[in-house]
Amino acid sequence: MSNINLDLQASHKMLTLLDEANANTESVIDLIPGIFVVINDRHEVLRANAEFIRMVGLDQDASFKLPMENLFHSKNWEIFAHQVKKVIRGGGTAGAVKFELDMMAGGSDSLGRPFHWILTCMNARNKSEGQLVTVFGHDMSEMREAERRLVDIFTNIPLGIFTINRNGTVSNAYSSYLETMLDCDSLAGLHVNDVLFQSALTNMDNQAIRNIEAVTACMGKSDIEFGEYSKLFPQEFFRHSSGDVNNGRWLKVTYQPVIFNHIVEQLLIILEDQSAIVNADREMKKAAQEREQSLAVYESAIRDPLTGLYTRLYMKDAVVAMLDSHDSGAIDQASMVIFDIDHFKRINDTYGHQSGDIVLSRVAEVILRMSGENHIPIRFGGEEFIVFLPYDNKHAFELAEAIRKTVEQTAHDLGDSVIKVTISGGIAMHQCGESLENLIHRADLFLYAAKKNGRNRNIVETSQLYVE
Repeated sequence: MSNINLDLQASHKMLTLLDEANANTESVIDLIPGIFVVINDRHEVLRANAEFIRMVGLDQDASFKLPMENLFHSKNWEIFAHQVKKVIRGGGTAGAVKFELDMMAGGSDSLGRPFHWILTCMNARNKSEGQLVTVFGHDMSEMREAERRLVDIFTNIPLGIFTINRNGTVSNAYSSYLETMLDCDSLAGLHVNDVLFQSALTNMDNQAIRNIEAVTACMGKSDIEFGEYSKLFPQEFFRHSSGDVNNGRWLKVTYQPVIFNHIVEQLLIILEDQSAIVNADREMKKAAQEREQSLAVYESAIRDPLTGLYTRLYMKDAVVAMLDSHDSGAIDQASMVIFDIDHFKRINDTYGHQSGDIVLSRVAEVILRMSGENHIPIRFGGEEFIVFLPYDNKHAFELAEAIRKTVEQTAHDLGDSVIKVTISGGIAMHQCGESLENLIHRADLFLYAAKKNGRNRNIVETSQLYVE
């Protein structure tokens, strides 16, 4: 084989190896994360990876010699070109130039997307292209969106977040709501006492004021000592608005130390506006008090103050409801007992009205104690009492007898004298459709019969239950 053929074969083999090397280089470039391009000193693209090609929407051939200027708005391009000039001026030993700048990734009409750029000057210089510069670009859109969402969270939630330095001054504010919460324009450099606690001092006692001092006293102390100081920190207080001690916010405060080498260097303070909760709690307590007062007024209206029995006012509501239930069939029976203390006028005349009140209250106590939960015991007037119950006259008679016997056996200490009294009763059973007034009238007739027949007895409309 001639030397010429050998040279041709060697040349062909060399060209093949160079092509393979170039192909491998392109594969490696395509693996670079983000975008990667090599540009000349005229800012034209000489080589680019697949991500760049995809982003600009061109193929390899169309992207060759693409002016980078086409990918930036005019002001941003001035910045980018200046950075390229800066890295070329520094040469290959100056290191990388890093900066952030928006690029129009989807064409000239698209909105810019934030990129972090790294420019480096290549050591080799091309005669036709001039100084070559490598450009790495990392899309920061997701990171900026995450930051935006985080900022939105701090902006929208009702929290105030800031840090104080060792000297107690505000170093950084981390929520836009903070200034609104504290009713001020700028916090940087202000002392925490002036910012947070000053307006609250008027509502604090001496111990609370000493607790405030612990917030700044803990600064510069060890993390172990901080635990003791933190026990004193104010947790909740009212901070009034400037010039108006009646208006302001209830603030709940959380503290978190920023520790370096076991020393408290800063203190993170988180404020939560609890005004709505506190005011709602106050309104609930106020409403509860008003309900209690209303119930007390109602109770005083329906309860006889001397005997504790229900009044005639309550009888018109509760008893009528019971009789309506009997009329509708909701309950099977309804009946009543009307009592009268025998010879009560003689007690008043002999021992005085105060003694008469004692007897009234003691008899009423027996009636109240022996009545069931579904009974309605009432002081009807003077020395007369009524018990309504949702049963027939047999049950009413049994209750009346139990009350009569207990009253008969009870001694009443009037101070100078001890006496016993008796009661008489009349019992009637409600007839469907009968009015309350007519039922009471019928029972009163039986009471009159009991009085006429010797007192200390109960008479019902069923003769066999009559007791002599």
